[in-house]
Parts: sequence; C-alpha cells; structure tokens
Amino acid sequence: MAEAQVFDSEMERIGDALVATREAFEPPASMLAEAAESLTLPEEAKLAIEAERFKASAPGRQAAEAALANLLAGLAAETAFRAREFDMREVPTRFEKLIGLVSRSAMRRRRLARSRRSVSLDHLAELLRRADRLAALVRAERVTLLARRSKGEADLKAFIDHRPDIIEKLHGENGEAMTGVEAARRTEDFVAVFQTFIDGLNAGVGTCNVLMHKLLIDVEDLLILYQVFSEVVSRHGDEDLRPEDFPSLSPEIERFSKGMLSVHGLDRRRDRANEAFAERFPAEAVKQAAAEAHPAGAGWRLPAISDFKFMRP
Repeated sequence: MAEAQVFDSEMERIGDALVATREAFEPPASMLAEAAESLTLPEEAKLAIEAERFKASAPGRQAAEAALANLLAGLAAETAFRAREFDMREVPTRFEKLIGLVSRSAMRRRRLARSRRSVSLDHLAELLRRADRLAALVRAERVTLLARRSKGEADLKAFIDHRPDIIEKLHGENGEAMTGVEAARRTEDFVAVFQTFIDGLNAGVGTCNVLMHKLLIDVEDLLILYQVFSEVVSRHGDEDLRPEDFPSLSPEIERFSKGMLSVHGLDRRRDRANEAFAERFPAEAVKQAAAEAHPAGAGWRLPAISDFKFMRP
C-alpha cells in the first residue's frame, strides 16, 4: 500500500532527525561531566561553542517532534474517519439516492458494496501497525532523554555542591588568578548554560509523555472499533491480533484479546490527552479537528517531508 510506504518513509526520516539532534547532546554532556569530576571550568570560548551547538539543535528537534505529532494526529483522524464511515454505512449517499431514482436495486447494490468496504479489519490492522511503530519510536526517545537528563542532573548537582571550592580555585590563594566577582560570574555562567541544557532535556521528556499519552488513548479507540468490526464480520479479535505482532502495544493488545477493553472513563481520559496535545502542538491539533470535521475529504494526508526542515547541528 502506497500510503503505508509513505508512512514508513516518514518514520525513517523522523528517526534519523532525532538521532542527529541527539548527537548535539554529546559534547555538552561530556563537558559537564568533566567539570563535575575535575571541579574546573572549561575555557569561556569552549563553553560558548557548546551552548551555541545545543541551541542550534533545537529547531531540528522541534521539527521532528512536530512531524511525530502530525503522524499521531493523522492516526486519530483516520480512526475517526473509519468510525464515521462505519456508522454511516446503512445511510444512502446523495449519489446513491440519485441512482435510486432510476433503479432501487442498483442503489441497494451500491450501498451494500460501500458497506462491505467500510468494515475492513485490514485497514484497522494497518493503523495498529503504524501506532506500534510510533509507540516504539516515542518510547525509545523518552528512555534516551531520561537517561541523559538523569546523568546531567547528577553532574550539575555535583558541580553546584562544590561551587565554593571552584570559585576559590579560580580566585587563587592571593587573588592573583582573577577577582572573586569574576570567578563567581564565570561559575554562574557555567551553571546557567547547563541548567538550560537540563531544561531542554526535560522539555523533550515532557513532549514524549504528551505524545505517548495521546497515542495510547487513540489506540484504545482503535481497538474498540476493531472489536466492533470483528463482531460485524463474525470474526474474533483475539484470533487476528496477537500481542507479539505489536510488541510496543502488547499490553493494550493483550487486554483486547482477553476482552478487557472498557469505555468507562475513556471520554474523560481522551479529553485530557487531547487537551495536553493541543497545548503542546496547536497546529497539529487543528489539522486533526479539521480532518475529523470533514471525513468526506479523503481522510488524512501524510505531511510532505518538505513541510519539516530537520537541522543537523
């Protein structure tokens, strides 16, 4: 399926972009670790270079995150489109009504053919495959960022705990190295740069949390729809969906297979997830809402890669 190939290609591009932005973390992280261990400050010029390197990586990361948000919004819109199509399967379209003016049997045949097309487990299985890939990528990125943040926070704390010793070393025994004010300024500049570094990592973790929360809620909607489709075509979801086929969604698929899905509280959780998503990605949320409001518009268009500029630091 061409659309599946476009999705897979977009996922590869996003993955490459995240790897590229992650590379920008290595030099400043190494500089922070070395300063915490040796209790010495790097040269100001080197500190400025690393601060600028990390700053320059931000647009690339934001573009990759926006591309991920676009794919998530597209998944939700496509699920809503399939649900709406299913709900309307028995209602004749305007064109079918026109055909009915000439031949009611022809109208019924066309409506039945459309109804059969609207109940496609293959379509939903493909959406689940995409959700599984998205979950794998977002979870892996979150784990990487958490590890980097944890190490960075520990190194920065160690440096701050020894800040008086560092200032004293910079000042020198008789103050001949540099003034106390200058030593304090340089130390605070270092702390400010790396607090920004930690804040950036923390923001990335927060974005992964928002994306993952929305994705899992959308997967619940998708699995509930799959269950309804299964009943209509007299097939059972536990025979078609196996946790091992969707490793990044195995808990959700297992609950589905055991008949443990529940709509209780789903609306409330969906509202919270969508609200957080819209706050973090307003443009993508608007696109999703527009696609859901106009399902006849051929569902969802995957974004062209030209819409996002992945910047390599």
